[in-house]
Amino acid sequence: MAQAYAMTDNPEEAEPQRPSLLDSLGELRFPFEASLFWLGALSYPWPRVERANSKTVMLIPGFMAGDVTLAPMANFCRWLGHRAVFAGIWSNSQCPRESVEHLSSRLARTADRWDSPIVVIGHSLGGIYARELAHRNPQLVERVITLGSPIRWPRDSSNHAVAAVARSMARIRGKAERCLSEACSCGLRMSETSPKDVPTTVVYSRTDGVVHWQSCVDNSDAPTIENVEVLGSHVGMAFSADVYRVIAARLALPLRPRLRLAVSNPDPGH
Repeated sequence: MAQAYAMTDNPEEAEPQRPSLLDSLGELRFPFEASLFWLGALSYPWPRVERANSKTVMLIPGFMAGDVTLAPMANFCRWLGHRAVFAGIWSNSQCPRESVEHLSSRLARTADRWDSPIVVIGHSLGGIYARELAHRNPQLVERVITLGSPIRWPRDSSNHAVAAVARSMARIRGKAERCLSEACSCGLRMSETSPKDVPTTVVYSRTDGVVHWQSCVDNSDAPTIENVEVLGSHVGMAFSADVYRVIAARLALPLRPRLRLAVSNPDPGH
C-alpha cells in the first residue's frame, strides 16, 4: 500500500548510494507486478470522473524508453475519464537541454489546445524533465507526479548498468565529461530544481533496482511537495497497482482555481 509522509533526512548529510544487487535483480519481477494490477483492479473503487471534471495528462518516459512504455498508463488515465497525451519521444536519450525544449513546446501546445493546465507525469528521467517543465512554466502545469525519478545524484545513484549506458551515450556524442552527467550545465543539474509553486507528488520505492530510493525523495520540505512510498520495482512503476492508485487519487482532485484563471485569462504583460 502506498504511504505518504514528509522525509526529514538532511540531503547535505546523505551520500549517494546505488541499488543493491538483490534489488537490481528484482527488476525482473515487473511482469508479475503488471499481472497483479489487473487482478486487483477489478474490485478497487477507482475514482472515475465526468467529462466536465476531466484533466489533461502528459506522460514522459524514462531514460532510453519511449512513449510506448507508458501506453498502459495512458489508457488507464483515459479509462478514468481524463485526456492523455504522449511526450513525442521514441527514445529518451537525447541531449537534456534539447529534450526539455521539445517538451516545453509540446506542453504549451497541449495547454493551449485544451485551455487548461496539464498534469505532467514522468517516469525516472522523465520525472526530472517534468519538474523542470513546472519550474519553467508553473502557469501551464497543474501538478507534477514523478515515478522513481532520481532528483539527486542521477548518475551516482543508478545501478552500474544504467550508469554505463549513460557514459556510453555521452562518449558517442563526444561529451564524455559533460553530457548526461551532473557536470552538464544544460542537463542533469536540472534534477535539483524544485517546482516550488506547483504541487508535486514524488513516488519512490525502497526496492527500486535501477536508482537508489533515497535519490528519488524530495527533502526540500516545501509545502507543495509530498513523498509517497510504494512497493515495487523501478520498471514496474509503469504498471504498478500502487502507483495507479496514487495517480488516480491525484487526478480526482479539483483543478486549482488560480491555475484555471492563469490559463483562461493570461496576462499579456508576461
